[in-house]
Amino acid sequence: MAAKLGITRAAVWKQIRNLRRRGYEIEASTKKGYHLTYKPDLLDADVIRSGLKTKWLGRELCSFSEVNSTNEIAKSRAADCPNGTVILAETQTRGRGRLSRPWASPPGGIWMSLILKPKMPLASVYQINMAISVAVSKAIFSLLGLKAGIKWPNDLLIRERKICGILMEISAEVGRLDYAVVGLGINANVGLSDFPEEWKSTSLSHELGHEVSRIDLIQRILFEIEEAYEKIGSRVIYDEWRSRSVTMARAVRIKSNSGDLVGVVEDLAEDGALLLKTENGCQRVLAGDCIHLRALEAK
Repeated sequence: MAAKLGITRAAVWKQIRNLRRRGYEIEASTKKGYHLTYKPDLLDADVIRSGLKTKWLGRELCSFSEVNSTNEIAKSRAADCPNGTVILAETQTRGRGRLSRPWASPPGGIWMSLILKPKMPLASVYQINMAISVAVSKAIFSLLGLKAGIKWPNDLLIRERKICGILMEISAEVGRLDYAVVGLGINANVGLSDFPEEWKSTSLSHELGHEVSRIDLIQRILFEIEEAYEKIGSRVIYDEWRSRSVTMARAVRIKSNSGDLVGVVEDLAEDGALLLKTENGCQRVLAGDCIHLRALEAK
């Protein structure tokens, strides 16, 4: 190994020792050398990059053991980073959801932010969220066989329980988008006791009965996002987004600053709006908290 790498045996040993400290189990033999017996589920940036099938997304990738928020790190670097930069963390101390709500980010999840710089008018920014929710849903199904439906406007659910949240924050000038930072919080190998019951969360490991490879999933998600990103603005993305919706035809309550609306979702518009049939007629809803209701609650 030393000869092949052009370094000393002491340098090899130093790297082996570093790997063991990070949780890798490596056996040593005076005649056979080293044998990797266990690889921990760590978000190693080099390992993730080495297995990426993307052309540009994630080629610039940073992984941290702990941050306050991957979105905050991404926003602080966005101006100087290339399109497609990815920020990952094992844990977040101040993870955020919509409306600055706290987001639990325990070890074992995927807490990731993307820096995207598409050339598009501000009026079309919703298409980014639409494409990414489709991509994450496709990645979870193709890799793990789990159907994650899209709950309007920015969550993914498995059996009516949250598996992923998406938070997009943008910077713009005079109607022109400078960049979008898109945060993904995916409950991968996380115990349900790590979340308050009222959040109605689940995790991939809970649904499958075993842990998943976070690295494999991240690589698949980035591949699917790049594919979807390059189709932004097409009818294809809208059709997939609509077909994967678990909010269609549901009785819902929409909570917003202007008050609550209760009704049945008639359709999802191409601009991302929810078309809600209420007792006062059909209304277009562009933003708000969406709560799925049972039949009795809708009355």
